[in-house]
Amino acid sequence: MDRISLLPESIVHHILSFLKNTPAELVRMSVLSKSWFNLTASFPILSFYFNYHFRSRESFFKYVEYATSRFCHHNLTAHKFLLCTRIQESAELDIVNRCLELVLQNGVRELVISFTYSSLDVPKYRLPNILLSVSVLESLTIRGCDLPSSLMLDAINFTSLIQLKLFMVPLNDEVITYLVASCPLLQVLDIGICSGFKKVCVYGHQNLQELRITYDTPLERIDIEAPNLSSLRIEDDDDIGAPQMNLASCKNLTTVSYFGYLSPNLSFTDFVSSFPFVENLYLAIHYNCNTLKLSSPSLRTFMLHSMCGFKDIEFSTPNLVFFSYPCGSYSTWRMAMHSTHLKASMQCYPNGYTSGLCFQKLRRLLDKQNGFKVLNLYINAFHSQTFTELEKLKAIELPPYELEHVELKLDTGEESSAHVAFVNAVLWCCRPRSLTLRSSVPFEEQSDVVKFTYKKLLEQEDQGHTKIQIVSPSSSEAQKHLMDLKSLSMASPREGKAISFIKEEGLYNNTQML
Repeated sequence: MDRISLLPESIVHHILSFLKNTPAELVRMSVLSKSWFNLTASFPILSFYFNYHFRSRESFFKYVEYATSRFCHHNLTAHKFLLCTRIQESAELDIVNRCLELVLQNGVRELVISFTYSSLDVPKYRLPNILLSVSVLESLTIRGCDLPSSLMLDAINFTSLIQLKLFMVPLNDEVITYLVASCPLLQVLDIGICSGFKKVCVYGHQNLQELRITYDTPLERIDIEAPNLSSLRIEDDDDIGAPQMNLASCKNLTTVSYFGYLSPNLSFTDFVSSFPFVENLYLAIHYNCNTLKLSSPSLRTFMLHSMCGFKDIEFSTPNLVFFSYPCGSYSTWRMAMHSTHLKASMQCYPNGYTSGLCFQKLRRLLDKQNGFKVLNLYINAFHSQTFTELEKLKAIELPPYELEHVELKLDTGEESSAHVAFVNAVLWCCRPRSLTLRSSVPFEEQSDVVKFTYKKLLEQEDQGHTKIQIVSPSSSEAQKHLMDLKSLSMASPREGKAISFIKEEGLYNNTQML
């Protein structure tokens, strides 16, 4: 029995929305029966991508026109209309315009139009003027199109619009200001690689919460008055430099990201002072500086991707609980952004060449910023000889910095001798109460690293008054606590790639554990 056909149409449409929604799937379902033909015809999600399901571009545009016309025959409001393709001739734009006007007449809640063009000879598509009167529109994404010709002449009825994304759309300063002012419920504004504008000015907007701007031509100024703005992301796509910014009235602006170039004429302190209430600051900057000074009473999370050395960083951030310094590749950036931290912690991602100088800088930085309790180090070493300089650290008389926990990730294909040298350098730099080693190679295959770490941790403490508890996080609960090194090979699974050392005070005979 066909029980699905007995369900209300709205529920069937909801079920269909979980499919991949390719034309082939909808066509297959439409031929099941007359009722299913009508159900797919009234399905309010119209998504059109030109892909391998179509034999030719002609068949794709015929399907777009057929499916759109069939849906609009029911006089329903579309939940979503998405059209993404490469335009090769002006005749294709005529079909696009007919379909889009049909949909807009009955209204659409989410509209996505994304075009690229095969050559400069193909005219750019201009959105129809009827778009400006669609009051039910909640999300609008436009890529590679011109805005309606009557935009600055007619009233805009975007009374429901929450999200506006414009990519490669010609704009000017007045259009941006007018558009935002005409969308009273707007929460998200995304402007990406749009030509023609030099300023982004928003005044007195009560609902704007997220602003993202990507530019590859000079951007002179960002002037925002939006009391509920909480997130700002700026991407300088062509190393042009940061614009002047007036955001002092945005008291809820707590998250700021900037990716690009900082001019030597703009001090780092002045740049950060543009965000007086920032709590989370993410910077990937090209900035050749001698000194990087940061002063912010509100800052709690700071992630920096730059070639500025450790010795050049000075903080005055009393509430900072997380600092990440990925000075290597961008591949570590996302990892750091999604990491969790319960106590004041620092994460470091040195690049392929890890020298003794790196650890000297790290040690000095820990002295300057003495609130950190946890240190995570992620080392990618490509040549074991890069660790040869680490032995020179022993000649430098600096006491190890006391930490609650250190976590080391050794993502390297080098021999265990390189791991040993690295652990030695870390424990010269700091004295942790606990330490976790993570590696792409199971520790059962490098027992010398485990034994060396155990020995060095023990040497940091009062002999006979400290026990090192070894924990294998990958083991089962019954096997987690290992009392000595001899039981490690028996209790740990072969796939174990993490091992922890925890110092415990008491009276112990540690010679029995070695």
